[in-house]
Amino acid sequence: MKLKELLRVLVASEMEDISVYSVEAELFGADPACGEKILRLFERLAAEARVSLLMLGRVGKQGTGFRQRKTETSRGVEAAFRGHITRAERSVALYCDLHKLIKKPEFKEEVKEAVTRGREHLAVLKELQAVMLKTRAPGPAPR
Repeated sequence: MKLKELLRVLVASEMEDISVYSVEAELFGADPACGEKILRLFERLAAEARVSLLMLGRVGKQGTGFRQRKTETSRGVEAAFRGHITRAERSVALYCDLHKLIKKPEFKEEVKEAVTRGREHLAVLKELQAVMLKTRAPGPAPR
Protein backbone atom coordinates (compact mmCIF):
# COMPACT_ATOMS: atom_id res chain seq x y z
CA MET A 1 0.00 0.00 0.00
CA LYS A 2 1.17 3.51 -0.70
CA LEU A 3 1.62 5.98 2.13
CA LYS A 4 -1.50 8.09 1.45
CA GLU A 5 -3.68 5.02 0.98
CA LEU A 6 -2.35 3.48 4.19
CA LEU A 7 -3.01 6.72 6.08
CA ARG A 8 -6.60 6.82 4.75
CA VAL A 9 -7.20 3.22 5.84
CA LEU A 10 -5.77 3.91 9.31
CA VAL A 11 -7.80 7.11 9.73
CA ALA A 12 -10.99 5.26 8.76
CA SER A 13 -10.10 2.43 11.14
CA GLU A 14 -9.47 4.79 14.06
CA MET A 15 -12.73 6.64 13.35
CA GLU A 16 -14.61 3.34 13.35
CA ASP A 17 -12.95 2.31 16.61
CA ILE A 18 -13.87 5.58 18.30
CA SER A 19 -17.50 5.25 17.26
CA VAL A 20 -17.86 1.56 18.08
CA TYR A 21 -16.02 1.74 21.42
CA SER A 22 -18.13 4.71 22.49
CA VAL A 23 -21.43 3.04 21.63
CA GLU A 24 -20.46 -0.36 23.00
CA ALA A 25 -19.15 1.14 26.25
CA GLU A 26 -22.69 2.24 27.01
CA LEU A 27 -24.28 -0.88 25.54
CA PHE A 28 -22.18 -3.46 27.40
CA GLY A 29 -21.26 -1.36 30.43
CA ALA A 30 -24.26 -2.79 32.26
CA ASP A 31 -23.13 -6.40 31.74
CA PRO A 32 -23.42 -8.16 35.13
CA ALA A 33 -20.21 -10.14 34.69
CA CYS A 34 -17.67 -7.46 33.73
CA GLY A 35 -19.71 -4.36 32.89
CA GLU A 36 -17.66 -1.84 34.84
CA LYS A 37 -14.39 -3.16 33.41
CA ILE A 38 -15.81 -3.14 29.88
CA LEU A 39 -17.08 0.42 30.30
CA ARG A 40 -13.73 1.73 31.57
CA LEU A 41 -11.72 -0.21 28.97
CA PHE A 42 -13.83 0.80 25.97
CA GLU A 43 -13.89 4.46 27.05
CA ARG A 44 -10.10 4.41 27.47
CA LEU A 45 -9.58 2.73 24.09
CA ALA A 46 -11.84 5.30 22.39
CA ALA A 47 -9.81 8.12 23.97
CA GLU A 48 -6.54 6.54 22.85
CA ALA A 49 -7.92 6.10 19.33
CA ARG A 50 -8.58 9.86 19.29
CA VAL A 51 -4.91 10.44 20.15
CA SER A 52 -3.85 8.13 17.32
CA LEU A 53 -6.21 9.94 14.95
CA LEU A 54 -4.57 13.28 15.77
CA MET A 55 -1.14 11.74 15.23
CA LEU A 56 -2.22 10.41 11.82
CA GLY A 57 -3.37 13.91 10.91
CA ARG A 58 0.09 15.27 11.72
CA VAL A 59 1.86 12.51 9.79
CA GLY A 60 -0.40 12.95 6.77
CA LYS A 61 -0.26 16.75 7.08
CA GLN A 62 -4.03 17.00 6.80
CA GLY A 63 -6.97 17.14 9.10
CA THR A 64 -8.88 13.98 9.77
CA GLY A 65 -12.30 15.62 10.10
CA PHE A 66 -13.71 13.15 12.59
CA ARG A 67 -17.41 13.10 13.16
CA GLN A 68 -19.52 10.55 14.97
CA ARG A 69 -20.83 8.01 12.51
CA LYS A 70 -23.66 5.58 12.67
CA THR A 71 -22.04 2.29 13.54
CA GLU A 72 -23.07 -1.30 13.59
CA THR A 73 -22.46 -2.71 17.02
CA SER A 74 -22.13 -6.33 17.96
CA ARG A 75 -25.20 -8.12 19.21
CA GLY A 76 -23.39 -9.63 22.15
CA VAL A 77 -20.39 -8.88 24.28
CA GLU A 78 -18.51 -11.99 23.11
CA ALA A 79 -18.93 -10.96 19.47
CA ALA A 80 -17.83 -7.44 20.38
CA PHE A 81 -14.58 -8.75 21.83
CA ARG A 82 -13.93 -10.95 18.81
CA GLY A 83 -14.46 -7.96 16.52
CA HIS A 84 -12.29 -5.64 18.60
CA ILE A 85 -9.48 -8.19 18.75
CA THR A 86 -9.60 -8.71 14.98
CA ARG A 87 -9.55 -4.95 14.35
CA ALA A 88 -6.71 -4.46 16.86
CA GLU A 89 -4.61 -7.14 15.14
CA ARG A 90 -5.22 -5.49 11.76
CA SER A 91 -4.43 -2.07 13.18
CA VAL A 92 -1.09 -3.25 14.60
CA ALA A 93 -0.17 -4.73 11.20
CA LEU A 94 -1.12 -1.50 9.40
CA TYR A 95 0.87 0.65 11.84
CA CYS A 96 3.88 -1.64 11.32
CA ASP A 97 3.52 -1.10 7.56
CA LEU A 98 3.28 2.66 8.14
CA HIS A 99 6.42 2.58 10.29
CA LYS A 100 8.33 1.09 7.34
CA LEU A 101 7.15 3.84 4.98
CA ILE A 102 7.71 6.87 7.22
CA LYS A 103 10.99 8.74 6.77
CA LYS A 104 10.92 11.53 9.37
CA PRO A 105 12.39 10.39 12.71
CA GLU A 106 9.82 12.23 14.85
CA PHE A 107 6.95 10.60 12.96
CA LYS A 108 8.66 7.21 13.05
CA GLU A 109 8.79 7.45 16.84
CA GLU A 110 5.11 8.39 17.08
CA VAL A 111 4.11 5.50 14.83
CA LYS A 112 6.30 3.15 16.87
CA GLU A 113 4.43 4.29 20.00
CA ALA A 114 1.13 3.61 18.18
CA VAL A 115 2.32 0.05 17.45
CA THR A 116 3.18 -0.42 21.12
CA ARG A 117 -0.21 0.97 22.19
CA GLY A 118 -1.95 -1.30 19.70
CA ARG A 119 -0.19 -4.36 21.07
CA GLU A 120 -1.11 -3.32 24.62
CA HIS A 121 -4.76 -2.87 23.55
CA LEU A 122 -4.73 -6.32 22.01
CA ALA A 123 -3.32 -7.90 25.17
CA VAL A 124 -5.86 -6.13 27.41
CA LEU A 125 -8.76 -7.08 25.14
CA LYS A 126 -7.69 -10.73 25.11
CA GLU A 127 -7.20 -10.71 28.88
CA LEU A 128 -10.64 -9.25 29.60
CA GLN A 129 -12.20 -11.59 27.04
CA ALA A 130 -10.70 -14.58 28.86
CA VAL A 131 -11.90 -13.31 32.25
CA MET A 132 -15.34 -12.70 30.87
CA LEU A 133 -15.59 -16.15 29.31
CA LYS A 134 -14.64 -17.74 32.64
CA THR A 135 -17.32 -15.82 34.54
CA ARG A 136 -20.10 -16.67 32.12
CA ALA A 137 -22.17 -19.69 33.02
CA PRO A 138 -22.18 -22.26 30.24
CA GLY A 139 -25.49 -22.35 28.41
CA PRO A 140 -27.24 -25.30 26.87
CA ALA A 141 -25.39 -27.08 24.11
CA PRO A 142 -26.33 -25.90 20.60
CA ARG A 143 -28.49 -28.28 18.59
